[in-house]
Parts: sequence; structure tokens; C-alpha cells
Amino acid sequence: MLEVRLVDGRQADVDEYHELQRAASLVDYPQSPPPTRDAVLARLRDPDVDLGERLLWTARLDGRLAGCLIAQLPVDGNEHLAFARIVVHPALRRQGIGSELLRTGAVALRERGRVVVEVSQVEPNSPGARFVADRGFRTVNISVFQILEFAEVDPAIWEVEPPPGYRLVRWIGHAPEDLVESYARARHAIGDAPPGESAFRAPDWTVERVRRLEAGYREHGIERRVVAAVAPNGEVVGVTELDLQPFRPELAAQRDTAVLAAHRGLGLGQAMKAHMLCWITADKAGLRRVWTSTATANQYMADVNHRLGFATVRRYSVVNRELAGL
Repeated sequence: MLEVRLVDGRQADVDEYHELQRAASLVDYPQSPPPTRDAVLARLRDPDVDLGERLLWTARLDGRLAGCLIAQLPVDGNEHLAFARIVVHPALRRQGIGSELLRTGAVALRERGRVVVEVSQVEPNSPGARFVADRGFRTVNISVFQILEFAEVDPAIWEVEPPPGYRLVRWIGHAPEDLVESYARARHAIGDAPPGESAFRAPDWTVERVRRLEAGYREHGIERRVVAAVAPNGEVVGVTELDLQPFRPELAAQRDTAVLAAHRGLGLGQAMKAHMLCWITADKAGLRRVWTSTATANQYMADVNHRLGFATVRRYSVVNRELAGL
């Protein structure tokens, strides 16, 4: 008998989920190492704070964990949208488990006012790609997944100075009071990155949103580091952000990097990212790698990452469709 229900991910059996995620990864991503137990633990315990509330549905077939659906509900201008990820054990596929997870989740998400569901990291020609295509999803963006392995990079390439007149400021967890307003304004620049046809829109960045997210990082034990570029007039005009999570001390997640349009073409993005890499390697001895993802349309940022030592590991699609009819 198949049972699908909403559960609390913080109380989940990590070993059970690790077995599911590992089995799926070995089949779906054979070119990449399968997730470790700590990586699965991090996913269960540490939602992406920037993307809002997280919901987790499990599917059990005769009591065995057969699959799961994780959804996140962004706010601040994205109340129409839900992000989702579905995993089904390879040995139990083609039995309607993924379809039932999607159907159950779609009903609940519509009740919460969501109109569109979006799925990222869909590998081309994969079982997941065929699954979403059969259910009417369409490709709306393509991104590259990039990783920097510290052991394989000469840190001398990170010796990048900001352009004359600009200075770099950094902080952990709490933006300085004298910079937080211009920092929030500078965050809007990420909206200039090519979104493709994704339903996600750059959030309405305010000081209130900044402080709310900072509190969320602290609540989940996430160390959010920020390097900001400050112009001669004292305003923040560029930012780059990186997360360090408690359950994955060897891995860092490079988040948004953005520069206001009037200050582009000066090398601020590369200078900020290089400073971040110098900073984290100086005081995080156990750190081994950093990952990031970049839309293929944003070739400039992908090239900056390559110059700093990132290697492109794979390409993936972002797909979406309306929840009505699922």
C-alpha cells in the first residue's frame, strides 16, 4: 500500500533518507559522487532560508520510504511560486509514486495560493527529465553547476585588488547599521541577471527582509558571509555572499553576486569573490570545496568563476508549469 503524507523533516530518520538519496544519485548522476550522510542531514535540517518555508512529503510503499517531495515557498514578490524536488528510489520507479507525490503536493500548494511549480537541477536525458516532460513541464532556463576544489587551485590567483576608489567590506551574519540600507538596494542588482523564462522574480529587497533572513540563518546555524564593494561616496554598490552550514564543514555554497549597473565593467565582481575565497580559506582549515550555479546566459559570471578556479561539472535545466491540472 502506498501512503503519502506531510512530515517534519527535522524529525526524519537520516539513515533512511540517506539510503534513498544515495540510490537515486548513483543512477541519476553517475558522474558525481553520491551524497554523504552529512549532506543529506543538512538538506533535512537546513532549508534554503532565502526561499522561504519548506514542506516535505514522504511516500511509503508497504512501510518502506519509496520517495519524497520537498517544496519551498518564496515570499517578497514570489507568492505565486513554489520550488519543488522529487526523488523516487530507482528500484521502485514506474509505479506511480512520483505522480502521487506530485499530485498530493500540488493540491496542498494550490491551497496555499501558489500558481506555478518550478523544478531545478533536471539533468538532460535523465529519468527526471522524462518524468517532468510527460507531465507538461517546459524548460525555462539552463544553468551550469561549478565547483572549486581548493587542493587543485593556486591561491595566488585570488590576489585581486578592487579598482581605485573602491574598498571591500566584509561581515558575518549581520550587515553593519551604516551600510544595511545601501546593501539592500545593491541586492536588487541580482534582478539584472538573465532569468530566462523562470517564474522566479528578484525579491523586493528591504532592510526588513535583510534582517529577517539574517535571523533565519542564525536560527539554522548557517554562517552567511558577505563581501561588499563600497564606492567612494560610501554606498554599497556590489555584493557577494557565501554560506557555511553546520552539517557540511567541508563544503561552502557560493550564493548571489551582483554589482549595480553604473559600476559594472570595473572588475568588482571578481575582486569581491577573490576576497571571499581568501577570507574563508584563511580561517576554515577543514574547508575543501565551494559550489555555485550560474545561468548559461550569464556567461560573464561563469567566466569570472573560471578565472578564480571553478570548474564546470555539469549542465542542468530549470522547468516549470502551472499547478492547475496536476
